[in-house]
Amino acid sequence: MNALSTVKKGQIHTVVALKPKTEQTLIKLMALGIMPGCQVKVEQQFPSYIISMGRTRAALDRETAEEIWVERV
Repeated sequence: MNALSTVKKGQIHTVVALKPKTEQTLIKLMALGIMPGCQVKVEQQFPSYIISMGRTRAALDRETAEEIWVERV
């Protein structure tokens, strides 16, 4: 299990846990559809993390990407 911020671009991972520091961040992630069980692909890492989930894309800052724990598919 790794933080999303440590995975390589182009890899597909399954979200296994969310460990946000605030409830507000948890609400934001869930509103974006990022929750345990969903598959995400890292498309970009700098200047922000761009991830795709199906046909949806989301931009995350590094701090938020560090709060999403994933395993490689």
